[in-house]
Amino acid sequence: MKIFHIALRVGLGLILLAFGFNKFFWFMPDFDFSGYPEAKHLFKAIRYSWSEDVGKSYLMHLVGLVEITVGILLVIKKWVPFALILLGPISVNIVLFHAFLNLPNIAPAILVGVVNTYLIYVNRDAYKSIFR
Repeated sequence: MKIFHIALRVGLGLILLAFGFNKFFWFMPDFDFSGYPEAKHLFKAIRYSWSEDVGKSYLMHLVGLVEITVGILLVIKKWVPFALILLGPISVNIVLFHAFLNLPNIAPAILVGVVNTYLIYVNRDAYKSIFR
């Protein structure tokens, strides 16, 4: 079981590193938003600073920076409980974005959310002092 937990932690870290760096360098293609104008509009509003496809928004850089930080912490096994809690709001927003605006592309979001929740559960002893 320990190897399974290590694989989940490192795998989630690598996924976050890939998607985090993508928010800076855009080397992966965007999801297909055809047929989902609300998702396309929101994604463009978050990605770009202007109405045209120029410039970058601070929000994507911030999310990317948090994803890279959490990914590194998970891969090197440093402050794992902190990293998982830091990832919580991001994974909730990813799942909700796809659940309400772009359901066909929800699989990666569900994967990140479920693995994050499971790893929080595995590390639940680290959170006991918070919930006394």
